[in-house]
Amino acid sequence: MDYEIIEKLAATLKKGILPAAQPQDIDAAVRLIVEKLPGAPVEDVRAAMRVLNEQRLFDHTRTIGQAWHGARPFDASVAKRYAQALIDLFELEPAEKLLTDALGKARKPEAGAQAKSEIPEFLGLLGRIEKQRFVKTHDLDRLVSATDRYLEQLSEEHSRNDRFWHAINVIALASREKEAKVAPTHRKTPMPRPEDVRDRMSVLYKDTPDNLWVPATASEACLALEDCDAAELWLYRFLHHPYVLPFNIQSYDRQLREIWGGNPAGDGARCVDRLSRIIAQHIIRTQAQFTISTAAIPVLKKALDAADGLEKNFLGERTFSLANVRDMLAACKSIGCVTNKTGARLGTGFLIAGEWLGLAAAGPVFVTNAHVISETVPKAISPGNALVTFEVESELAGLPVNYAVKEMVFTSPPAKLGTSDPKGLDVSVVTLKPVGRAEPHFTSLAAANSLPLIESKARAYVIGHPLGGGLQISLHDSVLLDIDDAERLVHYRTPTDPASSGSPVFNTEWQVIGLHHGGSEKTPRLHGAGDYEANEAISLSAIRAAMQ
Repeated sequence: MDYEIIEKLAATLKKGILPAAQPQDIDAAVRLIVEKLPGAPVEDVRAAMRVLNEQRLFDHTRTIGQAWHGARPFDASVAKRYAQALIDLFELEPAEKLLTDALGKARKPEAGAQAKSEIPEFLGLLGRIEKQRFVKTHDLDRLVSATDRYLEQLSEEHSRNDRFWHAINVIALASREKEAKVAPTHRKTPMPRPEDVRDRMSVLYKDTPDNLWVPATASEACLALEDCDAAELWLYRFLHHPYVLPFNIQSYDRQLREIWGGNPAGDGARCVDRLSRIIAQHIIRTQAQFTISTAAIPVLKKALDAADGLEKNFLGERTFSLANVRDMLAACKSIGCVTNKTGARLGTGFLIAGEWLGLAAAGPVFVTNAHVISETVPKAISPGNALVTFEVESELAGLPVNYAVKEMVFTSPPAKLGTSDPKGLDVSVVTLKPVGRAEPHFTSLAAANSLPLIESKARAYVIGHPLGGGLQISLHDSVLLDIDDAERLVHYRTPTDPASSGSPVFNTEWQVIGLHHGGSEKTPRLHGAGDYEANEAISLSAIRAAMQ
């Protein structure tokens, strides 16, 4: 590893910029920032944490936040970025404790102006924690608590009328309360009106054109007012804002899906479905991926009966047919999300028949990366601390259904991208046991007996659980790029997000060909010199050969 490159990357991060870089170089740059943390200007640390969060590299933000928390005095802005990362990693309890402590310090009379300016952010993040708990558990008490926490900000004496994201969250959550026939009687703060938020956004859109959340909030306010034409207009303004990032778009998409119940495969009769469809189409065109909530899977299956609408709106590749959609949806139930015991989402995995891998014991086994579950790989979850949730199953059960690791069957450490090493396959194969319930009825994914030929129609599809939740499915730009001569490494252009590590990689018949383990804008080519933008999987056949 070139130390000069790492130093330059660390310096760039501290300016709030993240250029194209190998994952291991980003990790080394973050560790260098941590090493120099005792003497680092706080502005540099804030900038690095901000850009890491914007690029969804939340585990790196957490690393810096943990180090700062142990070595430097309280800084409200650092605490905010740290808490944001913890929430997106689904470490809700540690995030809540951090925010509660930070709020107490920021409210002290001697606290500075910067700390006091972050109070609304702390309150909003506390509301988001309760919102995520409601989404995960469907507990109506969590729904009421989330509304109360956002509403608390609107009653703060220092609240300014541009803290509109709290008001729009109150409006959205209150609509969900109404739908669930929840009628809290304890509230004294007047509820915000969507027409007031819409009118305020119209003014701010002219006065603060750089604020990308203004058109998003206006769109949501118009949704609440059932003015769908206006909601669509504001949505397009948001999607094409010059400063909008994929993180921002997926945040609004998540709000529409999880709180308003949006379904992009709906018939379009509901306004929220129309908005969800517009975002889905935009993400497919610009990010070459599609994210759905597990709750929408039954609706999507039903939508296949009205195939014309689904095909018109989502299927743009000749190789991606309605039959592919059916097989894709069937595969989703066998794909699990890997967390630690605090609930932090750190990876994906999938079920494969143990017999196919050459194991004597019958039954499905769970396959993921060694950098996700391992006793020895740094930052991996130890088997004793790992939990697996199959979110389709949990959605049908109406509550989280967790599995613990029963036994580590096989493991092989990671190697660098582009390195065909039979002893560096970045894989852990485990058996699972239910937590506090009867034995499960697992369904294995079909495994391909051979790898596809490299030709123009060859594709590699990936389904995984990114950090923001929901199933991320790559529908477009899924070109199979190359396979190494030993048939251990598979390269493809399929886009993925953090926490997709361990996802299954499928061929066009929805058979598993590999285990996704990383990617970069500068992945070394498998044939010839140089590098290119590519993701990399370890072939399932190479894993089987190593196990045998």
